[in-house]
Amino acid sequence: MTHSEGDGQAPPPRAPRLPGPGWLPDPSRMDLERFWDGTKWTARTRDLVSGLERVPLGYPAVIEGQRTRGRRSRRRRGGGATGFLAFLLVAFLLVGAAGYLGALPSWVPWPAELVRGMPTGPVVAYPVFGSDPTVTYLARNLIAQEPEIDVTWIQASGRDVRAVVKDAMDEAMLQNPYAFVNGWSMSIGAAWVRVQPAYTYPAAEAERRRVATASAVAAIVAKPEISQATDTRAKVKAIHDAVLNAATYDTVAAKAITAGVTSADSPQVAESQQAYGILVDGKAVCTGYAMTFQLLAQASGLRSVVVTGVATSGVTTGGHAWNRVPVDGQWLVVDTTWDDATDAHLGSDYLMISSQDPLMSTRTTDLDWVVDADVGMYGG
Repeated sequence: MTHSEGDGQAPPPRAPRLPGPGWLPDPSRMDLERFWDGTKWTARTRDLVSGLERVPLGYPAVIEGQRTRGRRSRRRRGGGATGFLAFLLVAFLLVGAAGYLGALPSWVPWPAELVRGMPTGPVVAYPVFGSDPTVTYLARNLIAQEPEIDVTWIQASGRDVRAVVKDAMDEAMLQNPYAFVNGWSMSIGAAWVRVQPAYTYPAAEAERRRVATASAVAAIVAKPEISQATDTRAKVKAIHDAVLNAATYDTVAAKAITAGVTSADSPQVAESQQAYGILVDGKAVCTGYAMTFQLLAQASGLRSVVVTGVATSGVTTGGHAWNRVPVDGQWLVVDTTWDDATDAHLGSDYLMISSQDPLMSTRTTDLDWVVDADVGMYGG
């Protein structure tokens, strides 16, 4: 049975309508808009700022508004309700996206299980070192030379994002000899946080250096004195001696560093602090020595960590780097730089000694080499 306008009965209530076709904020990415066809989301997206559409490969071109072509435009009753529903939908999508990214203010309740977890980062073909998942995530991105690293998920932890990122980046840059980084910056938006690394070399040159370094590492650890070592002490000594045999201390770079020259200013200073400097060109300063030992130890099945601090007297003074390795249940110091005071013989004064040894009394360890909370993992 139908009702005419004059039969005295009210028409049945209309069901709420979804927004009409058009561009709306993407429900999963705050930097994009996604095309809504009136009933569902499509695969079409465009940049929120530039408005440039990103059409997926193989997706048929669609002309915006073509679904309404041929229809007469009619003024419908209830337009205000439709607009309000559209507003609610957009607000819901924005809040949902911010909650998923962990970007909501702390006073806004949001279930922790609905917050995006920490990503793992790109797959790389080189060893990655780090004391926690945040460090290894950053290290993978640095080795892959990603121009930007998304760390938005850290906001959900409620911690100081800047402090967390700095702590983790310090470790990721020092402990990963296959990452070539001079520095970094960070940008924080309303719903995102990104790290922008400053890489030492273009991607192709960085990869060439990684390949050359890895090849040299493989050749050294294949030598019988390392590959056939019968216990940890024998293997650590063999690696220590291999570093000293391959290296000459770069006094020119050391003087430049003391004068304030940075890796960004000088290619020689940059290379002097890389394992590549010793393994390919035969010279480096203390950081290059420590990174070389780190790579050889890892490739031989041993653990190692690079430690930094300040030496007030000794073979070198000022900022210094060395290694710690676990031997018989104790983390012991190996300082290949100070054992390489001269190329005339192989020193061993700083081979597997305790951090409390009197020889270590003139140096102080800082906290730049590892995430502060994890210092105790390596002997304190």
